Amino acid sequence: MHAPSPEVEVLEVAECWRLLRIGHLGRIAVVDPDGSPDLFPVNYVAGADALFLRTAPGAKLDAFAAGRPVAFEIDRENHGDVWSVVVRGRARILETDAEVEASGVRGLRSAGSWVKNEVVRVDPERVSGRRFLRPSRSAASGAVGTAASDVHVGHDGNDGKPKPIPHLPPRPGGSAV
Repeated sequence: MHAPSPEVEVLEVAECWRLLRIGHLGRIAVVDPDGSPDLFPVNYVAGADALFLRTAPGAKLDAFAAGRPVAFEIDRENHGDVWSVVVRGRARILETDAEVEASGVRGLRSAGSWVKNEVVRVDPERVSGRRFLRPSRSAASGAVGTAASDVHVGHDGNDGKPKPIPHLPPRPGGSAV
């Protein structure tokens, strides 16, 4: 396993759950009967120790019913930093009204217009996350293996702003080149 670089922060599990709770749209990966992975966007609710989503009959529901492993992922960009949280585990269809009520999905709305009556709980076996930090000025100066000459190409001074691209009017009767 590779050690994370200074620009990658491994997130604690508690931070992963905090980030899961502020989101509502993610992607769930399932394994088809032939072993192929498939990926679906889903609306979800994060509970204390599980994720909950609604679905309709189809490939996702079939994979959940078969008990095959799933992976769920969310990511966001925040002020130039990017983070990602992945939940790996098993999904199961909730059977009782009490389970559905306790899940918190009653108010969950789908992005699609079709009805999704099946409620699914994703029980995590592993939760992980990473934050990819925006390079600092010290990193931009070459401290992380970037040549200083590479950093300022196309930039005007040290302010980090791109230089304007020179614009020449077209040549009469020909191309601008």
